[in-house]
Amino acid sequence: MSLDIDSALSRVLDLVKVHNRWRRLESINLIASENVMSPLAEYVYLNDMEGRYAEGTLGNRYYQGTKYIDALEGLLTDIMRQLFHAKFVDVRPISGTIANTAVYAALTEPGDTILSIPITAGSHISHRANGAPGILRLKVMNLPWDNDEFNVDVDKSIKLIREVKPKIVILGSSVYLFPHPVRELLDAVHEVNAVLLHDSAHVLGLIAGKAFPNPLELGADIMTSSTHKTFPGPQEGSFSQIMRSYLAKYRRRYSPA
Repeated sequence: MSLDIDSALSRVLDLVKVHNRWRRLESINLIASENVMSPLAEYVYLNDMEGRYAEGTLGNRYYQGTKYIDALEGLLTDIMRQLFHAKFVDVRPISGTIANTAVYAALTEPGDTILSIPITAGSHISHRANGAPGILRLKVMNLPWDNDEFNVDVDKSIKLIREVKPKIVILGSSVYLFPHPVRELLDAVHEVNAVLLHDSAHVLGLIAGKAFPNPLELGADIMTSSTHKTFPGPQEGSFSQIMRSYLAKYRRRYSPA
Protein backbone atom coordinates (compact mmCIF):
# COMPACT_ATOMS: atom_id res chain seq x y z
CA MET A 1 0.00 0.00 0.00
CA SER A 2 1.50 3.33 -1.04
CA LEU A 3 1.61 6.27 1.32
CA ASP A 4 -0.67 9.18 0.46
CA ILE A 5 1.47 12.10 1.60
CA ASP A 6 -1.24 14.74 1.14
CA SER A 7 -3.78 12.73 3.12
CA ALA A 8 -1.29 12.01 5.90
CA LEU A 9 -0.27 15.66 6.17
CA SER A 10 -3.88 16.76 6.28
CA ARG A 11 -4.58 14.28 9.06
CA VAL A 12 -1.57 15.49 11.09
CA LEU A 13 -2.64 19.12 10.81
CA ASP A 14 -6.24 18.26 11.67
CA LEU A 15 -5.15 16.39 14.80
CA VAL A 16 -3.01 19.33 15.96
CA LYS A 17 -5.87 21.74 15.35
CA VAL A 18 -8.50 19.68 17.14
CA HIS A 19 -6.11 18.98 20.03
CA ASN A 20 -5.36 22.66 20.55
CA ARG A 21 -9.01 23.61 20.44
CA TRP A 22 -9.99 20.80 22.81
CA ARG A 23 -7.30 21.58 25.39
CA ARG A 24 -7.67 25.36 25.32
CA LEU A 25 -11.37 25.96 24.71
CA GLU A 26 -13.28 22.82 25.58
CA SER A 27 -11.64 21.29 28.64
CA ILE A 28 -10.25 22.09 32.08
CA ASN A 29 -6.78 20.67 32.64
CA LEU A 30 -6.69 19.01 36.05
CA ILE A 31 -3.17 17.61 35.69
CA ALA A 32 -1.20 19.59 38.24
CA SER A 33 2.10 19.08 36.48
CA GLU A 34 0.96 20.70 33.22
CA ASN A 35 0.27 24.29 32.27
CA VAL A 36 -0.90 26.19 29.21
CA MET A 37 1.91 28.09 27.54
CA SER A 38 1.30 31.76 26.97
CA PRO A 39 1.36 33.10 23.38
CA LEU A 40 4.55 34.98 24.29
CA ALA A 41 6.26 31.80 25.50
CA GLU A 42 5.11 29.97 22.37
CA TYR A 43 6.49 32.74 20.16
CA VAL A 44 9.92 32.46 21.76
CA TYR A 45 9.82 28.66 21.66
CA LEU A 46 8.61 28.15 18.08
CA ASN A 47 11.45 29.60 16.05
CA ASP A 48 14.42 28.39 14.03
CA MET A 49 16.53 27.79 17.15
CA GLU A 50 14.17 25.00 18.21
CA GLY A 51 15.55 22.68 15.55
CA ARG A 52 19.27 23.50 15.82
CA TYR A 53 22.05 21.55 17.46
CA ALA A 54 23.51 23.38 20.44
CA GLU A 55 25.44 20.60 22.13
CA GLY A 56 28.23 21.64 24.44
CA THR A 57 28.58 24.77 26.53
CA LEU A 58 28.58 28.49 25.86
CA GLY A 59 31.39 29.31 23.47
CA ASN A 60 32.35 25.63 23.19
CA ARG A 61 29.81 23.99 20.90
CA TYR A 62 30.26 20.97 18.68
CA TYR A 63 28.48 22.68 15.77
CA GLN A 64 28.94 26.07 14.16
CA GLY A 65 26.22 28.70 13.70
CA THR A 66 25.25 28.95 17.36
CA LYS A 67 26.28 32.52 18.20
CA TYR A 68 22.71 33.72 18.72
CA ILE A 69 21.81 30.58 20.64
CA ASP A 70 24.81 31.25 22.88
CA ALA A 71 23.67 34.84 23.38
CA LEU A 72 20.13 33.74 24.25
CA GLU A 73 21.27 30.97 26.59
CA GLY A 74 23.65 33.35 28.32
CA LEU A 75 20.93 35.95 28.74
CA LEU A 76 18.47 33.34 30.05
CA THR A 77 21.04 32.00 32.49
CA ASP A 78 21.66 35.51 33.84
CA ILE A 79 17.91 36.20 34.13
CA MET A 80 17.34 32.95 36.02
CA ARG A 81 20.33 33.64 38.27
CA GLN A 82 18.90 37.03 39.24
CA LEU A 83 15.33 35.79 39.51
CA PHE A 84 16.17 33.01 41.95
CA HIS A 85 19.18 34.63 43.65
CA ALA A 86 21.59 31.86 42.66
CA LYS A 87 25.30 32.14 42.05
CA PHE A 88 25.14 29.56 39.31
CA VAL A 89 22.41 28.32 36.94
CA ASP A 90 22.27 25.64 34.25
CA VAL A 91 19.31 25.84 31.87
CA ARG A 92 20.37 22.98 29.59
CA PRO A 93 18.65 19.98 31.22
CA ILE A 94 15.72 18.81 29.11
CA SER A 95 13.57 18.00 32.15
CA GLY A 96 13.51 18.21 35.92
CA THR A 97 14.29 14.50 36.09
CA ILE A 98 17.43 15.03 34.02
CA ALA A 99 18.44 17.93 36.28
CA ASN A 100 18.06 15.68 39.33
CA THR A 101 20.04 12.93 37.63
CA ALA A 102 22.87 15.35 36.84
CA VAL A 103 23.11 16.28 40.52
CA TYR A 104 23.19 12.64 41.62
CA ALA A 105 25.84 11.78 39.04
CA ALA A 106 27.99 14.70 40.14
CA LEU A 107 27.81 14.28 43.89
CA THR A 108 27.46 10.57 44.59
CA GLU A 109 29.10 7.22 44.00
CA PRO A 110 27.34 3.85 43.62
CA GLY A 111 26.34 2.60 47.05
CA ASP A 112 25.93 6.06 48.59
CA THR A 113 22.78 6.86 50.54
CA ILE A 114 20.31 9.62 49.76
CA LEU A 115 17.23 10.61 51.77
CA SER A 116 13.98 11.71 50.19
CA ILE A 117 10.32 12.10 51.03
CA PRO A 118 8.24 8.88 50.90
CA ILE A 119 6.41 8.30 47.64
CA THR A 120 3.16 8.00 49.63
CA ALA A 121 3.70 11.57 50.83
CA GLY A 122 4.04 12.98 47.33
CA SER A 123 7.68 12.43 46.44
CA HIS A 124 8.66 12.31 42.77
CA ILE A 125 9.84 9.12 41.10
CA SER A 126 13.15 10.80 40.22
CA HIS A 127 13.90 10.83 43.97
CA ARG A 128 13.27 7.12 44.41
CA ALA A 129 15.03 3.80 43.88
CA ASN A 130 12.80 2.94 40.91
CA GLY A 131 13.97 6.13 39.18
CA ALA A 132 17.37 7.66 38.50
CA PRO A 133 18.83 6.88 41.97
CA GLY A 134 18.27 3.18 41.33
CA ILE A 135 19.93 3.40 37.93
CA LEU A 136 22.95 5.01 39.61
CA ARG A 137 22.88 2.28 42.29
CA LEU A 138 22.17 4.63 45.17
CA LYS A 139 20.52 3.53 48.38
CA VAL A 140 17.31 5.50 48.98
CA MET A 141 15.87 5.92 52.45
CA ASN A 142 12.72 7.76 53.51
CA LEU A 143 12.83 10.98 55.45
CA PRO A 144 10.53 10.51 58.46
CA TRP A 145 7.11 11.92 57.66
CA ASP A 146 4.44 13.38 59.95
CA ASN A 147 1.02 12.58 58.49
CA ASP A 148 -0.77 14.87 60.94
CA GLU A 149 1.32 17.87 59.88
CA PHE A 150 1.71 16.56 56.30
CA ASN A 151 5.35 17.51 56.34
CA VAL A 152 8.79 16.16 57.14
CA ASP A 153 9.28 15.24 60.81
CA VAL A 154 12.19 17.53 61.62
CA ASP A 155 13.43 15.94 64.85
CA LYS A 156 13.35 12.38 63.52
CA SER A 157 14.94 13.49 60.24
CA ILE A 158 17.83 15.20 62.02
CA LYS A 159 18.45 12.01 63.99
CA LEU A 160 18.39 9.89 60.82
CA ILE A 161 20.71 12.24 58.95
CA ARG A 162 23.28 12.01 61.71
CA GLU A 163 22.96 8.22 61.84
CA VAL A 164 23.18 7.29 58.15
CA LYS A 165 25.27 10.23 56.87
CA PRO A 166 23.68 10.52 53.43
CA LYS A 167 25.34 12.30 50.52
CA ILE A 168 22.16 14.13 49.49
CA VAL A 169 18.98 15.05 51.34
CA ILE A 170 16.11 15.80 48.95
CA LEU A 171 13.20 18.06 49.80
CA GLY A 172 10.41 19.11 47.45
CA SER A 173 7.73 16.90 45.97
CA SER A 174 4.85 16.59 43.55
CA VAL A 175 2.29 17.25 46.32
CA TYR A 176 2.45 20.28 48.60
CA LEU A 177 0.42 21.57 51.46
CA PHE A 178 3.23 23.42 53.25
CA PRO A 179 6.83 24.42 52.49
CA HIS A 180 9.36 21.82 53.51
CA PRO A 181 11.83 22.49 56.35
CA VAL A 182 14.97 23.61 54.53
CA ARG A 183 16.40 25.83 57.24
CA GLU A 184 15.51 23.39 60.03
CA LEU A 185 17.49 20.49 58.48
CA LEU A 186 20.39 22.48 57.08
CA ASP A 187 22.78 22.29 60.04
CA ALA A 188 22.43 18.51 60.33
CA VAL A 189 22.88 18.08 56.58
CA HIS A 190 26.08 20.13 56.52
CA GLU A 191 27.32 18.52 59.73
CA VAL A 192 27.67 15.21 57.84
CA ASN A 193 29.07 16.93 54.73
CA ALA A 194 25.91 16.24 52.76
CA VAL A 195 24.09 18.46 50.27
CA LEU A 196 20.52 19.69 50.61
CA LEU A 197 18.73 19.50 47.26
CA HIS A 198 15.31 21.09 46.84
CA ASP A 199 13.29 19.90 43.85
CA SER A 200 11.14 22.93 43.11
CA ALA A 201 9.52 21.68 39.90
CA HIS A 202 5.94 22.09 41.10
CA VAL A 203 6.40 25.47 42.77
CA LEU A 204 8.94 27.27 40.60
CA GLY A 205 6.45 29.84 39.34
CA LEU A 206 5.30 30.49 42.90
CA ILE A 207 8.92 31.01 43.95
CA ALA A 208 9.48 33.42 41.07
CA GLY A 209 6.34 35.32 42.08
CA LYS A 210 7.42 35.35 45.75
CA ALA A 211 4.34 33.40 46.80
CA PHE A 212 6.45 30.46 48.02
CA PRO A 213 9.75 30.52 49.97
CA ASN A 214 12.90 30.45 47.83
CA PRO A 215 14.88 27.38 48.97
CA LEU A 216 18.18 28.96 47.94
CA GLU A 217 17.52 31.96 50.14
CA LEU A 218 16.75 29.54 52.99
CA GLY A 219 20.14 27.89 52.49
CA ALA A 220 19.50 24.96 50.15
CA ASP A 221 22.66 24.07 48.24
CA ILE A 222 20.94 23.13 44.99
CA MET A 223 17.49 23.76 43.53
CA THR A 224 16.27 21.75 40.55
CA SER A 225 13.13 22.43 38.60
CA SER A 226 11.13 21.90 35.46
CA THR A 227 9.79 24.85 33.51
CA HIS A 228 6.33 23.70 32.43
CA LYS A 229 4.28 23.51 35.61
CA THR A 230 3.61 26.66 37.64
CA PHE A 231 6.40 28.23 35.59
CA PRO A 232 4.70 28.88 32.20
CA GLY A 233 7.25 27.57 29.74
CA PRO A 234 7.76 24.49 27.57
CA GLN A 235 8.81 21.07 28.80
CA GLU A 236 12.34 21.71 30.01
CA GLY A 237 14.37 21.68 33.22
CA SER A 238 17.06 23.60 35.06
CA PHE A 239 19.04 23.67 38.23
CA SER A 240 20.44 26.45 40.34
CA GLN A 241 23.16 26.25 42.91
CA ILE A 242 24.66 28.21 45.74
CA MET A 243 28.30 27.13 45.82
CA ARG A 244 29.74 26.42 49.27
CA SER A 245 33.38 25.79 50.00
CA TYR A 246 32.80 22.27 51.30
CA LEU A 247 31.26 21.21 47.98
CA ALA A 248 34.73 21.36 46.44
CA LYS A 249 35.60 18.01 48.04
CA TYR A 250 33.06 16.22 45.85
CA ARG A 251 34.17 14.83 42.52
CA ARG A 252 32.13 16.35 39.68
CA ARG A 253 31.45 14.29 36.61
CA TYR A 254 29.04 16.91 35.30
CA SER A 255 30.36 20.30 34.22
CA PRO A 256 27.52 22.86 33.97
CA ALA A 257 27.74 25.92 31.76
